[in-house]
Amino acid sequence: MSEAQNPDIDVVIAVHTTTRPLSRAIASCLSGSQGPRIRITVVCHNISSKEICSSIDIQYANSVRYLELSDGKNSPAGPKNAGLVSTTAPFVCVLDSDDFLETGALGHWYQLVNEKNADAVIAPVRHESGSIIKTPRVRLGRVENLDPVKDRLAYATAMRGLWRTNLGPLREFRYVEGLRTAEDLAPSLELYFSGGRFLYPAKGPAYVLGNESDDRVTHDLLPLPQEFSAIFRLPEKWLQELSPAARKGIAVKLARTSLISAIKRRGSTSNWGVDDRAAVQQLVEFLTELAPNFRKPLSTAENELIMGSSLAATEPDTFLSAVRAYEDAGLIVRTLCRGALANVDPDSTFRQIIRATLDRRK
Repeated sequence: MSEAQNPDIDVVIAVHTTTRPLSRAIASCLSGSQGPRIRITVVCHNISSKEICSSIDIQYANSVRYLELSDGKNSPAGPKNAGLVSTTAPFVCVLDSDDFLETGALGHWYQLVNEKNADAVIAPVRHESGSIIKTPRVRLGRVENLDPVKDRLAYATAMRGLWRTNLGPLREFRYVEGLRTAEDLAPSLELYFSGGRFLYPAKGPAYVLGNESDDRVTHDLLPLPQEFSAIFRLPEKWLQELSPAARKGIAVKLARTSLISAIKRRGSTSNWGVDDRAAVQQLVEFLTELAPNFRKPLSTAENELIMGSSLAATEPDTFLSAVRAYEDAGLIVRTLCRGALANVDPDSTFRQIIRATLDRRK
């Protein structure tokens, strides 16, 4: 057990193997974050705490406590939720065991969230070996008073950062269990559209995605029924209570980062089985029902791929032709919408490119 009683911040780290760089993750939480009292809760998932403890640098012993969860499942949701349930601090941060925080991140976020009386800080995120990931796609220069639609918070569906634990939508934040991937999709979307007060300190210390692990689930090419499962399990009642603009924003995000991205990763030369094609068609139907106008801000190439995907199960040749056409599409059709006015839509590809060009963060 940790000696850190009454912490200001609880950090939850789930781990299932001794090969993860856990000491690095722990050190990054404590380094340069003078001020808040920080307790690290390491949830040992289907592995003993004794094994995990022996792999951690002894200098962190007084800041770490261990929980064990043996559920036999290959899902990160269970151990993350176990850690969240155990928290007693007013603020919580969830950190993956192969990721880390830039120096002073927790202290910086803690200071900001208290100074601004905010509910949560959405962390800037970057790859360990690369530049900053420019999501969420906030309005240029926007740090506070974020709007879930105008600042496209739906694009940041992994809730990385720091949030209060004593408010309803934050206190009830739980990952969806039984999923191999995207277990954070539903709770993060519900959080962002809860009316909370969010900060996005884009130029401050970042959450860093480690690139050392070769067993990270997000690297797997899962069957599409599994990959899209988190989307199909979004709470229907909650979705219907959202504004049309919110539903459209979520649908556009899912079309680009889930549907089109999944098709691009597989490509026209993949073995597109019946189940995968059925999942593609089902997702197009889901998005159309969610927001009938979601295709409006999509580029011509994206639109044509979506149209072909709507026939993926029933007309496989048409679908594969659409995938090949997307792969061969030129810059103009990948950038511009069919209708000229659609290009001024904040979610249009054209507007996204302009915004990214003006965003000078590295």
